[in-house]
Amino acid sequence: MTPLTDITKLLDTTLRISEIKDAPVALNGLQIENNGCVTKVALAVDGSQQTLESAVAAGADLLILHHGIYWSGLRPLTGWWKKKVETALHANLAIYSAHLPLDMHPELGNNACIARGLGLQDITPELDYHGTVIGLAGTYPSTVGELRDAYAALTGAAVTGVIHDAAAPAGRVALCSGGGGEEIYQAHAKGYGTFLTGEENHWVSNAARDMGVNMLFAGHYATETFGVKALGALLERTFGLPTVFIDHPTGM
Repeated sequence: MTPLTDITKLLDTTLRISEIKDAPVALNGLQIENNGCVTKVALAVDGSQQTLESAVAAGADLLILHHGIYWSGLRPLTGWWKKKVETALHANLAIYSAHLPLDMHPELGNNACIARGLGLQDITPELDYHGTVIGLAGTYPSTVGELRDAYAALTGAAVTGVIHDAAAPAGRVALCSGGGGEEIYQAHAKGYGTFLTGEENHWVSNAARDMGVNMLFAGHYATETFGVKALGALLERTFGLPTVFIDHPTGM
């Protein structure tokens, strides 16, 4: 067994939880504590009821999430929300969440993992989100069409979007996982002709057509499984804890 405090200290420090600004509902860090000991860690993107029940069924006593359980904001402890909290408390399941701190981590983050997986070269931080740089930029050494295929293979998703010339060199591309597509104006202003993100957006697609930007969407969920998996590998190396990834795609 590993003390929960040892794990949270490592994660808080590694991810700079106290330093990085985020939406209040993200509530990064330990969201629910257990009896203080961890024997198995579950990892997941979203804190849905299905995810919590799957973590409990897998025998986990710590669940690490990218999107924590407080996205619905402050509300009465009744109905479905009461059920979710009770599920964790009755099963001695601690819950830890890391949103933007995990998106932007230079080694363990969603964007960093995707950039490495695609083989981007000369990777640099890029794309400001409300004062915090969370995206990346890098050079892809082949065509836009081959980048689309590589993105699909890496994420396991059917990549959609706007491609103006699949045979053209991809060159320098911008990358921001999840719902980062809204930063297309910023990407275009900085001279990026190709932008990779997660969740498809109607007006962003139209903007990409107007601007001449190649816009590739692989899905919010599919682009944000990487970070929590990387955290699981970190905990396995550091504490020897068994981990399990809870896969519940939203289809978005």
